[in-house]
Amino acid sequence: MEKPPLQQAVHCGPWEHRERLGSGGFGNVNLYRHQETAEKIAIKSCRLELSAKNKERWCHEIKIMGKLDHPNVVKACSVPEEMNFLVNDVPLLAMEYCSGGDLRKLLNKPENCCGLKESQVLYLLSDVGSGIQYLHKNRIIHRDLKPENIVLQECSGKIVHKIIDLGYAKDLDQGSLCTSFVGTLQYLAPELFENKSYTVTVDYWSLGTMVFECIAGFRPFLHNLQPVAWHEKIKKKDSKHIYACEEMAGDVRFSSHLPQPNNLSRIIVEPMENWLQLMLNWDPQQRGGGLEPQTKRPVCFALMDHILNIKIVHILNMTSAKILSFPLKPEESLHSLQSRIQQETGISACTQELLLEMGVSLDPRKPASQCVIDGVKGWDSYMVYLFDKSKTAYEGPFASRSLSECVNYIVQDSKTQLPIAQLRKVWAEAVHYVSGLKDDYSRLFQGQRAAMLSLLRYNANMTKMKNTMVSASQQLGAKLNFFQQSILIDLDRYSDQMAYGISSEKMLKAWKEMEEKAIQSAKAAEIGYLDDHIMVLHTEIVELQRSPYARRQGDVMENLEQRAMELYKQLKPRSPEHGYSDSTEMVKIIIQTVQSQDRVLKELFGHLSKLLGCKQKIIDLLPRIEMALNNIKEADASLMQMQGKRQREIWHLLKIACTQSSARSLVTSSFEVSATPQTPAWCPQTTCGNIPHSLSSITDTKEEGEPCTRMIAENQEYLGRLSTLIQEARQEQSNSMMSLDWSWLT
Repeated sequence: MEKPPLQQAVHCGPWEHRERLGSGGFGNVNLYRHQETAEKIAIKSCRLELSAKNKERWCHEIKIMGKLDHPNVVKACSVPEEMNFLVNDVPLLAMEYCSGGDLRKLLNKPENCCGLKESQVLYLLSDVGSGIQYLHKNRIIHRDLKPENIVLQECSGKIVHKIIDLGYAKDLDQGSLCTSFVGTLQYLAPELFENKSYTVTVDYWSLGTMVFECIAGFRPFLHNLQPVAWHEKIKKKDSKHIYACEEMAGDVRFSSHLPQPNNLSRIIVEPMENWLQLMLNWDPQQRGGGLEPQTKRPVCFALMDHILNIKIVHILNMTSAKILSFPLKPEESLHSLQSRIQQETGISACTQELLLEMGVSLDPRKPASQCVIDGVKGWDSYMVYLFDKSKTAYEGPFASRSLSECVNYIVQDSKTQLPIAQLRKVWAEAVHYVSGLKDDYSRLFQGQRAAMLSLLRYNANMTKMKNTMVSASQQLGAKLNFFQQSILIDLDRYSDQMAYGISSEKMLKAWKEMEEKAIQSAKAAEIGYLDDHIMVLHTEIVELQRSPYARRQGDVMENLEQRAMELYKQLKPRSPEHGYSDSTEMVKIIIQTVQSQDRVLKELFGHLSKLLGCKQKIIDLLPRIEMALNNIKEADASLMQMQGKRQREIWHLLKIACTQSSARSLVTSSFEVSATPQTPAWCPQTTCGNIPHSLSSITDTKEEGEPCTRMIAENQEYLGRLSTLIQEARQEQSNSMMSLDWSWLT
């Protein structure tokens, strides 16, 4: 079938010229961006001469696009008014503009010659799988799935894959079978190639072929041959076979496993192989695994969801430079994960330190799922770094990753002449090896960076504790100075007031003991030796931060990687049917990369050992700072307790003084009242104020003898009472000190 011409961009009025796209799809694709709205859309225009069948297909695509709405299927947009006209009796189709190019463009990059990264594969599987399920749910078969029909769009920092070009899409009525021959041959299902009836399972084959290519870098079945050539050879394959290559002798070798090298982690490989076995089954009736009995959902999509939902923690062991991958069980505890790590590495769970990329230690109270970020897929996207706290010196560098068989072959004899077709495969693996060495260093550098960030966190914690300690020490010093000055004054004033008769040997002794305790408490405020250690550590940390080894040193390796890619790109356009070449230049790059990695890893691990040694010093110093802080707090509490006790004693002395003052006032008042002459009741007011007569003259008067006798008797009685009051007051004064409670001084 004749394919349409190359898609191209045009300039039209207020619409800006955009980039030229690759071939594929139906009709010319004109890309525009309106200057006012900055809305990017793609507009398909018809060819100048269209057959009736092509017009029908074109209108059919517009009809299908108009009713679809899914994030992984390209959206139809409103055609701008200035372009809303018919061309050759057919309307225009406007679609959202996806700036990331198509999947073929991504696969053609030299760094992807041995497949995409795991994260890219999983995101592709999720997006395209979701889009295909949506189309099938709406009873539409795409029939032309291929990398050219998967475009990439960046949405909120994430790459989203969208299915385009529904020109060959087919509405599937209930129970109907289709027989038309459409699509690209390399991704065509066998029944389409043989012009047999087919169902939605043709999209399964195309999707499986495309995903395999994204994993391995080439199609699964004899990718160097045209479909007509490999069709008869592959049709005899077992249902489990997902890969076939041709040996040197011409024999076809089948495999049920993914080829090496690829970028999948070991946890993903096996379920991915099982999924590909379902998708690449030659029998269309068995392809996809049928339907689940309960949900009536295709088994292949259920398995796909299982793959995408596996929670895997990827751990880089910094003591061995090896990556460990563990599937997490539901609600698995961190302790359980550490036990599994111990079995794998021999590092005791109690000495394991697991750091996230930002240097944060994992919380043992939280489940192990804290190692995984929701929505982030692939070991190349996120990693946890494992350190052994029992070691502060790491012996690296470690042995480089092993060479593949074919790369090792050219390294052993770089002048060996190989056919271009074989050389492409060998050099692709060589590029993958060189890129792998660079990536290994990058991951280890990220581990070193996590260690540095962890060190800075410890240092910040130590600085905070140190500031608290210094502040507490200064406060304690000020309180001690006040207490010592205060007690000296109190002791001096106590000596002065002893003349007033108020004293206590117990209280004096207690105050002397307080003075001695205050001198002992002053030692807790002496933190100069700790401050000196902290300042030395601060200096070391600053030097480590300023060290050139704290920054990435992989520039040489990155340059070598670029050279290897350029060499591979120069080989790619050469005709595989003619010519041979050796691998001298590629082998030089491999050797230089290995040597460069040895150097940078030696520097990296030397710097890492210094980081860990400095961190261990902080760990050792933190308990001492905490102990000093506790001593200061205890001394402060003791000092405040002594100060409170002295205050109570002073107030008790004041109470005693007040009691004595009251007693003296009572005695004085009683004496004055008793010594004042009282006028007898019988004495007239006019005459008792002055008695001019003596006591004898009064007794000689006969008339007044009897009253005088009574007056003398009364005076003698009052005199006796006064003497008794004075005696009682004196007794009370002498017993007042003994009657008080002095037990509080003990």
